[in-house]
Amino acid sequence: MAEISARDAGIWLHRRAGFGLSSDRQREVTDRGVDSELSSMLATVEPTEALATSIDPWDNDLLPFDPRDRESRSYAIDSWLNHLVATDQPLVDRLAWLWHGHFVSSLEKVKVARYMVDQVRLFRAKGFGSFVELLRAVTIDPAMMDYLDLRTSTGSHPNENYAREMMELFTLGAGGYVEADVRRVAVALSGWRLNRQGQVRFVANSHDDKPQSVLGVDGVHDLDSVIDAVSQQPAMAVWIAGLFAVELLGTAEPEVVNQLASEFVAANFAIDALVAATLRLGLSGVSAPIVLAPVPWITVAQRVCAVDLPRKDRLLGLRGAGQLPLVPPNVGGWPGGPAWFSASSLVARVNLASSIAQRVDPNSELLAVADSGDIDGLAELLGVYDVGFSVASTDAILGAESPPDRLALALASPEFMIV
Repeated sequence: MAEISARDAGIWLHRRAGFGLSSDRQREVTDRGVDSELSSMLATVEPTEALATSIDPWDNDLLPFDPRDRESRSYAIDSWLNHLVATDQPLVDRLAWLWHGHFVSSLEKVKVARYMVDQVRLFRAKGFGSFVELLRAVTIDPAMMDYLDLRTSTGSHPNENYAREMMELFTLGAGGYVEADVRRVAVALSGWRLNRQGQVRFVANSHDDKPQSVLGVDGVHDLDSVIDAVSQQPAMAVWIAGLFAVELLGTAEPEVVNQLASEFVAANFAIDALVAATLRLGLSGVSAPIVLAPVPWITVAQRVCAVDLPRKDRLLGLRGAGQLPLVPPNVGGWPGGPAWFSASSLVARVNLASSIAQRVDPNSELLAVADSGDIDGLAELLGVYDVGFSVASTDAILGAESPPDRLALALASPEFMIV
């Protein structure tokens, strides 16, 4: 990304580290300055205060610990989507979304919506604190224990599912461990149990406590010593720095990843420090285009258009687009980049864009500008930065007859989808 204007920098910041801005908020951010805006965003997310200063969107009374209760599943998903649109702490919720796609669990297996909601609450509460503490908490999180079978692991019959994915996908990468490490981590993590009310406890007589060597570290025998052994590996900082570089900067260039990894280590694995370093690199011009996945895309579209959507329409649309929150396809999470340009995903987005545009306030500035044919003005209101709409997108938008149709095509355009 070359040097850009103050307006475009603010839009970039909120598209990458949040879920977009209304036109009024774009002007506020431009007036305040992007450095001040970044500092303000970071200052509102002290790790221990993240939940205390933001609204929890769920009602526990509507989330029974009952795997047969299907209504609670759609309620859990829709409430989170509504919260993403309304949030006044975009950085907290953007990071919760990032961790949801990294420490993957799924309703398809977990069944109990409350477990999944509590996991998102965990990401919101600890997503900006110590990565080491977050990793420990995720390991014995009910949704994770259910999804990767830690709840069934005993010393005599250790289950290796979580041990393997924790190292391969969550912390070190495929080359960061050997098969013996998987077996030994599984033994060290044995004995954790989960009851039907989501309560986790450690049962000593179901645990094998013999000390082992894991990842070159001796004396590993329980949860804390496993987390310590993993945290001592240089690969962990590089793996997590790479995650942030790809998610927020759109690049996996080794020079960028190694720089961020060094800063992560220097900050003793503080996530907020890694976020700040990553976004400052982006604002300095170290960035590549990112294709917004369906959930961030629809959230940005709803925020900029100030529109609510009916639960059924949105959930069906997102399922068709290939991304329904709390239901990732597998432990690797959702694909990214070009995968979102499949025909089925694009058709679903067009339909969702139309649903949004049809619900925009008839007296809104967006529809007035769309009606006038001011394509540059429309791009500005929607937060399409850099060079605005392409010739092809412009022709398509202006070829539509009604203002809502023009707006829908703008929302479904490559320029709005790629940030």
